This record gives sequence, structure tokens and C-alpha cells, in this order.
Amino acid sequence: MASLDLLPELPRGDLPAATAARLQSILDELVSGGAPDAIGAIITPNGAWSGAAGIDGPSLRKATARDEFNIASVSKPMLAALILRLSQEGTLDLDAPLSAYLGDLAINANGSTVRQALAMRSGIGDTPSDIQAEARADCAHAWSRTEVLRSIPAPHGSAGATFEYSNPTYKLLGYAAERLTGQPLETAFNERLFRPFGLDRVLLQGPAGATPKPWALPNASHAGALDLASYGVGGTLPCLSISTFSFATSAVASDAPSLARWGWALFSGKLLDRDHLVAMTTVDGNDYGLGIERLPDFAPDLAYGTHGGQVGYSAFLAVLPASQTVVVAFINDEDADAQGACRALARALAE
Repeated sequence: MASLDLLPELPRGDLPAATAARLQSILDELVSGGAPDAIGAIITPNGAWSGAAGIDGPSLRKATARDEFNIASVSKPMLAALILRLSQEGTLDLDAPLSAYLGDLAINANGSTVRQALAMRSGIGDTPSDIQAEARADCAHAWSRTEVLRSIPAPHGSAGATFEYSNPTYKLLGYAAERLTGQPLETAFNERLFRPFGLDRVLLQGPAGATPKPWALPNASHAGALDLASYGVGGTLPCLSISTFSFATSAVASDAPSLARWGWALFSGKLLDRDHLVAMTTVDGNDYGLGIERLPDFAPDLAYGTHGGQVGYSAFLAVLPASQTVVVAFINDEDADAQGACRALARALAE
């Protein structure tokens, strides 16, 4: 992993028209195959492309590449990058107990280290389904920190022993980041992860301000477990209750081109130095690193990235360091195969 290829400077200009047409045809095929919409973005050293197909939302508006989307768990590599940046700055020790950075929060972090927590090895399980249902029950409700902490299950395994995907663990990492930066997490994300790269359409959603429009919204056939009228309640996607409950784990919103640019910044060494990027992308037997996954089936090249699934939303970010490519795909259906859409875009690019 010490030879991890860093991406070059962010390119200027667009991909050739013939390449853009091939990529657009992938989105069109996804919609023809039943997706309500499909939004994509790609960056290579030869230029960038973004496109959209299908209908976006109950008003039957055509989807656009500028539509703001809930990227769900694609938020996790962003939080991991912030934690690793704090380590890079000497503010945090990855091998210290997570509890050392939680102050007086009345929560059991199970003796897990920060590194174990980032690697989903805290011994704390995922959010119970009844709590998830509670977060969908009143979309106008803004969850307080006390309420979120009460929803975190007690540890049920030894720290470091077993990989177990855990949204509650990442909420604790988010609270640690707030304490260490002395800022609300929304502000820390903006000032450290987004603003330095000119990304004014990427934000951690919360009660402080409305998510910018246009919004990507599902239509009636793809609304999932949330009433169609509830989408956008409280000014966030999918709604205020889910955003504030999700907090650091899956509440970031972005358009596709901006997310691709963020992935480029991460793997170009602009956000993290090489040592911390190598730490992030060093994976275990589950192909999980520190907030990001290795994608061994993402032929033709090894890729890193992650999937985000939220009611009404499916997102995927993939970075292929060897071929110097970043690919993003969005579909407004939580069960849609956004990873497959990313693979199809990458294959079309290589033709």
C-alpha cells in the first residue's frame, strides 16, 4: 500500500463529446431498465463529465446533474477523513481510546480505540430497526444529542475482535470530532473538508440551514418507507428527523460533480498526506479500511469507495487510483444498484 498512486491536479475542461455520449447512454439505459432517474459524474486527467436521465421527484421534473442528493453512508469516508486529518495535525492519536475524546458524554465506547472505531471493530452493533422507524415517524423533529445517545445500543462484543457495520460508532466519532475542533460538525466539515476545495454544494445537513436546491427526490413508485410528502420536510434530505438522527453517519448532501471533486481531493493528497491516506485504504479481511472499502470486483482496476443507502436514495463513490478516475452514481431508490451503475460508467469510459 505504500505505493498507492496519488491523483494529479484536478483537471480543467470536459471529456470529449464521443465519450460523453457513451456515458450518457449508460444513464439512459438505467432509466429504460426501471430506474426513476440516474445521475452520474466522472473525473479523469483528460477532463470531467456529468449527466442525468429520468424523472426526479413527484413534480415529474427532469433530473439534472446539479440535483442535490442525500449521499447516505458515503458520508462516512468524509468523517473518517476529518478524524485522520486531526491525527495528521497531532490533535488525536488513532490508537488512543475513543472515550478519551468524548469528554463527559455518558456513553460506553467499549474500550475501543479510534482506529478500531473507524474500522467498524468497536464491538457496538448497528441501530435497531425500531429506532430507525422512530426516526421516520415525525420528519419535522430535530433529534437532540441526548436523544441520539439514548438510541446507541450497549456493546455486545470485544473491541477489535470482529468487523460489524455500526452507524452508532460513527456517531460517537462525530461527537469526538466536535469536541476536538470546538465546532459543530457541520462547521468542521465545511471549513476542513469542503470549502478549501471550492465545494459549496456539499454540506452536512442539519437544522442550521436548508439544503440548497434543486433537490433530487424520489417519485411515488420509489418512495420506500417514507411518505412522498415527507421528503424535504425541515429543509433537508430526506427530511430533518432522519438527517439529525443520522448525524455524522449518513446526513451529507451533495450533487454528483461536487462529490466526484471531493473524491479527487482525497486521493490527490490535498486533504490527507500519503501516510494517512495509506492508513485509510489499508483494509482487513472484509475489504474495509478506515471509513472506506476496497472494491475488488470493480474491474478493470482496483478501486476504493463506498455505497450509501437511505430511504429514497442510493449513492456510490468509486476512486480508481491506477487509472486516475473518480466515478459517482446516484439513483432515487434505496434498493437501486448504484455500485453497478458506477461499474457500467467506468467500463464505458474505458471503451
